[in-house]
Amino acid sequence: MHAHALTLAAGFGGGKFLGTITVAGIAGGLTLMFIAGLRGSDTIKINDKKKALIWGGVIGQLWVAAGGTLAEIGQGVHQVSNGVFGGSELLGSSPGQGGVCFILFAIAYAFRWKRLVWPALCGLAIGIGAADAGGIWSLVANVFRMLLSTIAGKVM
Repeated sequence: MHAHALTLAAGFGGGKFLGTITVAGIAGGLTLMFIAGLRGSDTIKINDKKKALIWGGVIGQLWVAAGGTLAEIGQGVHQVSNGVFGGSELLGSSPGQGGVCFILFAIAYAFRWKRLVWPALCGLAIGIGAADAGGIWSLVANVFRMLLSTIAGKVM
């Protein structure tokens, strides 16, 4: 019976439940789910700022890990947040990349939002900038990427 179970597992694309899937495939699918959840999907509930922030952070990390066009879009989001908060004119001196991530977190988490797109965009920018920030931000980003590479079966 045990050999039969192995044969069935091998039938799923060499033991992979979803078949061959790359980080770009995971990022694309979850990005569509993220957008649907923000727009009011009946199955994906992104109905508060915490969920929007978490989803945004995860999607941002996925975009960076996927590379290509998704990473370029992510870098555009990241450059806007760095342009607003990373420069010395607004705050008097540069807060550093970790400071920018913390400012974005504070904006998304501390205020009441009628439209969840704003905490979602803050989450995206945090997810994209986390690896460059160092400290705990980078630690979380690196652990996420290791887990992702294990799931996708791709070494990054």
